[in-house]
Amino acid sequence: MKRFKKINILKEIRLLSLQHLILPVLTISLALITLNVIDFNSVFHPTLYKNSFDAYSAYTKGENNITVSIPLLKYTGYNIMKGDAVSSVYYYDLSSDKCMFYKLDMNYKSVSDIPEILENVTISAKFEEPDGLSRSMMESFAKSIQWTYDGLSSITFPVIMDEHDYNPSVYYIFYGLLIILVFYSLYLIAINLLIVIAPYLHPAYIRIKPYFKDMRYFDMVDMINDELDNNICVTSGRMYITSEFFINLGRHEVSIMPLNQIVLAYNHGQLISFFGIHIKMDHTLHLRGFKNIRVLASQKKATHVTIVTDYIREHYPNIIWGHTKENIKAYKQILETDKAASSEDNKNE
Repeated sequence: MKRFKKINILKEIRLLSLQHLILPVLTISLALITLNVIDFNSVFHPTLYKNSFDAYSAYTKGENNITVSIPLLKYTGYNIMKGDAVSSVYYYDLSSDKCMFYKLDMNYKSVSDIPEILENVTISAKFEEPDGLSRSMMESFAKSIQWTYDGLSSITFPVIMDEHDYNPSVYYIFYGLLIILVFYSLYLIAINLLIVIAPYLHPAYIRIKPYFKDMRYFDMVDMINDELDNNICVTSGRMYITSEFFINLGRHEVSIMPLNQIVLAYNHGQLISFFGIHIKMDHTLHLRGFKNIRVLASQKKATHVTIVTDYIREHYPNIIWGHTKENIKAYKQILETDKAASSEDNKNE
């Protein structure tokens, strides 16, 4: 009889959980780096400045999102249209012999509705270098005041203040996603650390406890561990069949299922492609048991799955094979019958 190498399932679970710590730790590290690189505070709480000159001085020191209070803004006569309606309006602030252009989010049905002057306005905006549209506006504005573009540029700040591009809602969403990612990663780290410390609390054990209601939890764990340690019948690609159990110690999940509790089984193949190039075919073995308990063994080679399924087919001929509507219906009917029988047994007790 072929002798198999003994497997310490608790040790394997510890090692797998340690491996599963890598991704959440990296994720948290990248998220924290992102939180430090992006100045969310300046977006959510931009500093208030009292004039364009002070605002630009802050820009030269690295601030890109600011709030500025302006006593007077004048309409340039130019705006951005969206269809027949106005979507953005160019204003300018001329003070201390320097000119700052402001691109404000203002919606009007008609150009005639645009106010010529804005007094005592407070604007939250983002500094942007003039694009082609803004430069065209400046050229046309210079001509309208009978000046040259070069002359206007000589007294104009090299950036404009764009209210449209100051969009804190995008940052709020991104910030929220980062925080969710951090907390979810912390949750994964906590779970995996718990499993490293106490591998007998792995969900694979907890999931099948309903099959062993009359057995103490730790006795059940010891029984499964002894099975893998002493009674391996088949081993194939980190999947093991003992005299009583199917056990998968895969890279992505640990799964355990008593062989005599399997009702439905099927193999699902997935073609892995990269830019249209077929790289490999991954297979996932699905096992569904009584009490609607389900386990799987993912990302396996076809040959490994075939070895396992051939053994189970031979030794457990009553298992339903294949994921079809008829088989799923039959599986549900078996579950209902089993549930009714269990309820009747409980009444008799």
